[in-house]
Amino acid sequence: MSIKKQVITGVKWTTFSTVIMAVTQILRISILTRYLDKSDFGLIAIVTFVMSFMDLFNDMGLTSAILYKKDISAKEYASLYWLNLLVSILMYILVLIISPFISEFYNQPLLKVLVPLLSLNLIISAIGRQFKTIENKNLLFKNVSIVELSGVIVAFIIAVIMAVRGYGVYSLVYPTIIQYLVVNLTFLLIGLKKYGLLIHFELKETKPFLRIGGYQVGGQIFNYLNRDLDILLIGNLFSAEVLGGYSLAKQLVFRPAQIINPILTKVASPALAKFQDNIELLKINYLKLINIVSNVNILVYVGIMVFSPLLVKIMYGNGFEDIVVLVRILSVYMILRAIGNPVGSLVAATGRTDLEFYWNFITLFIMPLFIYVGSKLGIVEVTISLDIAMIILFVPNWKLLINKLTGATLQEYLRAIFTVNMTMIKSLVNYLIKIPART
Repeated sequence: MSIKKQVITGVKWTTFSTVIMAVTQILRISILTRYLDKSDFGLIAIVTFVMSFMDLFNDMGLTSAILYKKDISAKEYASLYWLNLLVSILMYILVLIISPFISEFYNQPLLKVLVPLLSLNLIISAIGRQFKTIENKNLLFKNVSIVELSGVIVAFIIAVIMAVRGYGVYSLVYPTIIQYLVVNLTFLLIGLKKYGLLIHFELKETKPFLRIGGYQVGGQIFNYLNRDLDILLIGNLFSAEVLGGYSLAKQLVFRPAQIINPILTKVASPALAKFQDNIELLKINYLKLINIVSNVNILVYVGIMVFSPLLVKIMYGNGFEDIVVLVRILSVYMILRAIGNPVGSLVAATGRTDLEFYWNFITLFIMPLFIYVGSKLGIVEVTISLDIAMIILFVPNWKLLINKLTGATLQEYLRAIFTVNMTMIKSLVNYLIKIPART
């Protein structure tokens, strides 16, 4: 099968699975808000922040390194696998040590239990992550989609049952752990059958991958802090209830981009890597990707701004009207963030994770400043400060990353963002409408 056909097939399967998984997760949160308190979601937001931060070290950037490197031997794969598993265990031990301090920082005793419990996923994810990456590298997106979809559906059913039966905050925890188990054990079984796994380890075999992954980890850490430092600050400066409301608003706003962008970026990373030796083709295909991402996200988020009161009521029920203004302001932030999101595929495809590292290091001095100033004024001002920071960073982001890696001028980049591709939008909408009928 040609690369073009593999990409088209990948987009179809990724679209199908991403939409179904997102709708399932939206329903899950919508149902759970009827049974849980805002403070429960605030606690989980803190736990998720900690776990996701630790998971950045857990991966060590090896996913991007594996996608970029060609002709990886079975021995190299084995060394990478066992190293990743060892690091995952060490990360979990570190979580156990710091959990009491996290609980004290937020003055939430329950975090002593919730943080170690949900962080079990650090070890669970290491079991199957590499085999999932290999499937993606080989453009076998159908297999990946089916496995991930299965995990989400199982977690949804368990979460609803637990919430209805009064398990409270634990109905947000145990289903997530089970989801990780289902997905990663399945990838492990698939991987062992298709690719095998040697009982072999040589540290020197991992060094070329770690050099690429090291910059990736550093860049992701800075990017993660830039993206989610608001949760850390709000959790400390405001009540758990305020954090819960803000977290729900942010989840609602983030969800469309989490549906739209992965459909394309999951396929884009391995696909763009095929053009890493031809900068002109790389530029052309990346600008096409930006055009699609921009068109769809702008359309969706303008709709969210207009219909946010209705969306909040449908999603969360009564008593959440105060987060409507947060949803509207965060929609502007997400348009800008969604447009910049595909650059991750570009740096992975070119192996220039060092540029992403430097960029995220620079922004680490800017985003927290705006967030901190906003948090001193109020929760609404935090969201406004995020918009302002993203606007200021737009042109520097193009110069350091897009222009450097593809040679695209600012005019070409802006044209790709704002040229309306009505045929593409119509095709995507029609495709999404047809998905239920096909299933």
